Amino acid sequence: MKNSVTCPNCKIENPFYNYICSNCSSYLRDRIYNLDLWKQISLLIESPPKSFRTIILAEHKNFIFFLLILLCLKYLINARFISMLSLGEFQSTVGLQFSYLIVLGGTILFFLLFTVLYNFTGQMNDIYLRFKDTFTLIVYSQVPFVFGLVVLFILEIVIFGDYLFSLNPNPFVIKGIIAYLFLSLEIGLIIWSIFLVYKAFLAQSQHFLFSMTSTITFSLLLSGLIYSFSLFVFTV
Repeated sequence: MKNSVTCPNCKIENPFYNYICSNCSSYLRDRIYNLDLWKQISLLIESPPKSFRTIILAEHKNFIFFLLILLCLKYLINARFISMLSLGEFQSTVGLQFSYLIVLGGTILFFLLFTVLYNFTGQMNDIYLRFKDTFTLIVYSQVPFVFGLVVLFILEIVIFGDYLFSLNPNPFVIKGIIAYLFLSLEIGLIIWSIFLVYKAFLAQSQHFLFSMTSTITFSLLLSGLIYSFSLFVFTV
């Protein structure tokens, strides 16, 4: 296996996430029980590989659903912005709560299906993978979007108010320089997220080509999903 560790006692190859040898029960590493959310977020900024390795080795994958709740709210906001560009001015017939549930359910389903596909492809390439590790890595790799929600979006609301979701006039007409600055930061968060996805897959698979291909596939599919949300949620 490409991402294995050899037991120093019996020399048997083990999945790198094992903490006890499957053959002789010797300890291979220190045991990690839980994840510390703030520590992991800090590590995602300082040392993504270290953060993702800790996530993989942890027995309990804490805070997944908390991050998903915030993440899907940001996806909904992004879909709303995209719909303004693709549909123009319109009135949605779906309530905000129902729209959010659609995005939440669609996102979770996509993450689950991609995890299955990713793990199946990894096993075909002789790579040790676990379902819970992959799913958790995907969620944590999307933390930049959470930053976009709790920091950028709040600032955008404060500065532009109701005009943030308006085309007449749009934010670029009201305060052009600030609007373009926010746009640049939003694009930066997307690039950061793609970078974290790659680092997550690389930390797990330890295989460059597989990680790069998986990152491109995931990013394209996720972009298509958010675009689909922008068309479906706001036209139902």
